[in-house]
Amino acid sequence: MTQVLFNHINSNHLDTILQQFRKADEVWIATAFLKMSGLNLLLAPIKKHIKNNKPITIIAGQNFGLTEPEALKILLKLFSGRVNANLFLDKAEDKTKVFHPKLFLFKSKDKATIISGSANITKGGLTTNQEVSLCIETKANNTEWKNSAAIFNHIIHEEHANLVNLMLIKRYEQFYKDQKRSRKYQKAIPEKQECEYSFDYTKLEQHLRNFRTEQGKHIFKEREKKYRKAKKLLKEIAESPRLNQNRFEDIIDALVGAAGLQSLWQSGSLYRNRRFVYECKNEFKDLVAFINDHQNKSSSVVFEGAKELVKEVKGANINYVTEIMMTYQPNRFANLNTNPITVLDEEAGVYFKSHSSSFDGNNYSEYCLLTKEIAQKLNLKNMLEVDSFFNEIYWLLKQESKE
Repeated sequence: MTQVLFNHINSNHLDTILQQFRKADEVWIATAFLKMSGLNLLLAPIKKHIKNNKPITIIAGQNFGLTEPEALKILLKLFSGRVNANLFLDKAEDKTKVFHPKLFLFKSKDKATIISGSANITKGGLTTNQEVSLCIETKANNTEWKNSAAIFNHIIHEEHANLVNLMLIKRYEQFYKDQKRSRKYQKAIPEKQECEYSFDYTKLEQHLRNFRTEQGKHIFKEREKKYRKAKKLLKEIAESPRLNQNRFEDIIDALVGAAGLQSLWQSGSLYRNRRFVYECKNEFKDLVAFINDHQNKSSSVVFEGAKELVKEVKGANINYVTEIMMTYQPNRFANLNTNPITVLDEEAGVYFKSHSSSFDGNNYSEYCLLTKEIAQKLNLKNMLEVDSFFNEIYWLLKQESKE
């Protein structure tokens, strides 16, 4: 049976799609533009579908920067760890081949439904715009279904699309922001070199080969030892009722370094203002105690709370906060300063705010997720090893810029 879908007062695309979700065992969706306004209308059935461990695959386009990064992030988080849930982004490599399908495929045992026409996953596309699509109810062994499934598999093939990860979203996000600012100068695809259409970790993997030497392994083991010592000192600050001023200053010197004393922490600039920190023993103790007590909370919660407390510590900044956080939980919290932000920008094409002080909890949480993703991709042990790796790249880039 074939019917024509048209958005009007009595029915719309959304009604039919929701009905199909309720019946389907498997779902495939291709949309040129994916926006939060449309995704919000489909989130409930998508969540239920995933909760029931039913397969779902979604692909969106990036042409013209109209797909919203936030929608991609929500789906990525929802699909994370689900074997049967896959999210793709079209590569957008050719200006003459704009990704423009609107295809919804639903399958339940031997029954299948194909919806294809003009409706994207936007509120307007699903409910109010003058959109027209054909809805074909057929059998899974019929030619029209097999052809539709073949087309879908073609557009998600690795030659044409990338599995979405946070790194890919962050790269796309800058193009999205640029396009949003200048719609009248709209471009069909991001302006990147051919090798940069999809981030494939090539540059970081090249650096990794130089990092993973016997000497590099030894240096990282020594750094782990230093951070274990730092954790004990932080515990003393947070919990010792007899912490006097002299002992506090000795601990700060041990953490950030002093004349003739190598620091336990990697961040080299912290020692410059350490004498101001000396004056804020109680405030610094409150900061460390807060992170210690809340270290099992979400990264955004810990960061937001610590960011407020560090304002009371003269001479300290966000770098102190994230050094403390990473010392306590190197598997969950990433160090945040100029070095990794620069490396992500210059070597990965991923833009974050240039000043760590402007990060909020959500920014930091996203930054931690990305760092964890990089650690997993490059088989680095934890955030601490990623930080060591990024530091080495940063100083290499600094050296190259002087030559």
